[in-house]
Amino acid sequence: MKNPLYRAILTASMLVAGMSCQAQVYSVNGVSPYSFLPAPHRPDEIKIWGCSYQSGDQASCVEWYVSTNALAKQPRWDGLTAVVPFSARKACALALPHVLERFPHVKSWSVESVLLRKPYLGELDVYPDVWWYEITFKPRAAEDRAQKEYQAGYCAATQIVLLDGTVVPQTVLKKK
Repeated sequence: MKNPLYRAILTASMLVAGMSCQAQVYSVNGVSPYSFLPAPHRPDEIKIWGCSYQSGDQASCVEWYVSTNALAKQPRWDGLTAVVPFSARKACALALPHVLERFPHVKSWSVESVLLRKPYLGELDVYPDVWWYEITFKPRAAEDRAQKEYQAGYCAATQIVLLDGTVVPQTVLKKK
């Protein structure tokens, strides 16, 4: 990866692939965000992310909404020239208490993934250089991962943390 042109092409292709994937609506065994009632939110809020999951007859769908004012005030990062203005370690530390609250029976957690994402609002890049962390936790113990409550609430073990340290509350959707 010493060739700058190769790095630029690779970065651009990853960004394009990520944006096209985010625009898709996925259905697993007939469960999609359309299987749930619309989430209540304020008129000044926009959906920045959503997650739906099914395990057997259990299904869940979670969405995250942020006010346009909060997005406009976020630290900026272009993804190339500087260090991320908020560390993944700090974001994980802020997100974990929210997961502990949702799953009080789980004694120990590990981080499954940490992703940096941008708001994808169609073709418009309304918030350039605004990013957030998507952090997914999983129980350390296999018996906790096998419990129906965790399986149905898999999305509930995911947290969104903005680069100013704000943990975005989840909106859990109800099934139609």
